[in-house]
Amino acid sequence: MILRKIAKIYSFVLHPFLIPIYVMAALLFCPTVYSYYPIKGKLYLMWIVTLFSLILPVLTIALVKRISRLYFRHFTRKQFYVMSIMICSICYLLCAITFMDVPSLLIFRKMIVAALMCELFCLVTIPFVRISLHLTALGTAIGIFSMLNIVGETALFWVLLGAILSAGLLSSARLYMGRNRPRHLLIGFVAGIVIAFMTMLFI
Repeated sequence: MILRKIAKIYSFVLHPFLIPIYVMAALLFCPTVYSYYPIKGKLYLMWIVTLFSLILPVLTIALVKRISRLYFRHFTRKQFYVMSIMICSICYLLCAITFMDVPSLLIFRKMIVAALMCELFCLVTIPFVRISLHLTALGTAIGIFSMLNIVGETALFWVLLGAILSAGLLSSARLYMGRNRPRHLLIGFVAGIVIAFMTMLFI
């Protein structure tokens, strides 16, 4: 029982809504080139990412669920899954557009576009397999940190190592709770890394 509670808490802490916030915080507050941004700029960027990756998706999903109940329509689990991905995709798109006009924010726009591409990947694969959004999001973060380490941001090495260890623990938690099968976790994790690499390199 205690292990199940720990698994639920860990799964909640590493929820896909929160991963972009963690990535942004690592880029801005670890000793990287981005840490030289003024504090007001850092807080603004954190607010933008929090707004579009957490606040707006959560409020929109809650509103849609409320409206559906008023009209006596209940979403199936699959319909709710699809709706959530679509809402998150729109929010990520809006966030990327917000960063578009400032050249110095290129890396952050790439980060958000990578998240958007992962959401779309999960959406198009729904008829075939239900990929773990948790591991897809964390895989994307690992892909971003890996690419930044390759290009010289070695200060993120320990962040990358922590993210990899977190992915292993998160996989164990999801399996323990019976939320995903091993192949769902593996596909999501690998897809997140690959999409992050492709986005960082070519978009």
